Amino acid sequence: MKFKILVIILAVSFFIGCKNKISQNAISSDEEYEKTLIDRENKAAQNQAKSSGLFVKDISFQIKADKKDFEDGIQPWVNIEKSENELPNLINKDEIVIAEEKITVVIDYPLTNIYKFDLKSKKGFNRELLVQEITKEYQKLYQDEEKSATIKTVPMKERKMYNRNQTNGKYGIWGHDLADLALSSIQVYKENGNTILTLGIES
Repeated sequence: MKFKILVIILAVSFFIGCKNKISQNAISSDEEYEKTLIDRENKAAQNQAKSSGLFVKDISFQIKADKKDFEDGIQPWVNIEKSENELPNLINKDEIVIAEEKITVVIDYPLTNIYKFDLKSKKGFNRELLVQEITKEYQKLYQDEEKSATIKTVPMKERKMYNRNQTNGKYGIWGHDLADLALSSIQVYKENGNTILTLGIES
């Protein structure tokens, strides 16, 4: 009888010990990922995609907003996931800000693998068209990532932290859901006769 009791005590102790180890490993893993994210965010801020060409100008994007949310009534970015809801209030949306008929856009955040795509417009590009095309491409990019990944995005309700886990699809998206991202500016460069755009993305 004493032997049976001893076996039970040892089994319970082992089980509790394993649970603690698993729990500690999970905490350690979460903390590690959080540190990695902070490091990546800092590097992304310092090493925002730049063209080797000549810098031409910076294009900003602003939305007319409620003064209770923004003191001056100006929201200094466009929400990428729901840009169609904000386009009616986009300031100077019809202004042609790029006269060239063909441009190349570079998306690097929050991607492990940089993505580039071309756009054409005989009339040049105004702010509204740029927002429509860039946000559409971002939305497609996130969909393609999920389809091609074997490590899927952890649903929000199942996460231990707010940030998105890194997936291993075509682009290796990390840290942020599409809903976290906003377009605040575009940097225009001239490189070997081509017009290259890099993006100022807030998260």
